[in-house]
Amino acid sequence: MKRLLILFVAVLGLSISSFAQNDYDVLWVLNNNSTFNAVTSYVQASPGQKDLMKDIFYDSAERLKQAMIDNDKEAAEKALYFNLANVKSVLSGKQYKKYLAILNATINNQQDKFMAQK
Repeated sequence: MKRLLILFVAVLGLSISSFAQNDYDVLWVLNNNSTFNAVTSYVQASPGQKDLMKDIFYDSAERLKQAMIDNDKEAAEKALYFNLANVKSVLSGKQYKKYLAILNATINNQQDKFMAQK
């Protein structure tokens, strides 16, 4: 299971690096079909949960897109909080902890790559 997590984080990190623009890029990548399938598989989401998560991820990316257009960092942060709050309401406590672990690892990996580029 640890190998699967490490592989997933590596793939997600590579995907994010290709979309890198800001701290909230993880919201873009969650809409990618392969990433979406990997996340929902890892958290063991039911088909109903998958449908709800797909809508949440899309709405989060749309909110982030509008924040980027407006150059509004606060709105971008709200898009992330929107994602977290809504995913939390869909998943069980155990599933949500797995989801947070994936997001945290991905965001930390992204920040490390950004710092290495400086």
